[in-house]
Amino acid sequence: MNDVDNLSKLADLKEKGLISEAEFTQQKERILKELENPSLKAPKNRAVYILLALFFGGFGIHNFYAGYTGKGLTQLLLTILLFWLVIPLIIVGIWVLIEIITVTKDAKGVPFN
Repeated sequence: MNDVDNLSKLADLKEKGLISEAEFTQQKERILKELENPSLKAPKNRAVYILLALFFGGFGIHNFYAGYTGKGLTQLLLTILLFWLVIPLIIVGIWVLIEIITVTKDAKGVPFN
């Protein structure tokens, strides 16, 4: 999700009365500050992502590194809870290989170095 989407969702939450004016202003300023200063979003290193995936991919560590917490948690739980079954491990292994090839941005949409 990019910053523009975050701003529009934030505005929707404010319109629905789910967040206060102060919270809206604070979050909006944080997002705008990130837009103005791209160094706040230092890009992750793709080589580190690939190495983490190769050595610790079954545990989803590479996804935690890139900010994909949901995917990382899913891989971690599948590996820990179903390690005694062969099929889930094969599925997670294939999933990791696909991610190594296809993932080029972190969860904030910033391209890897």
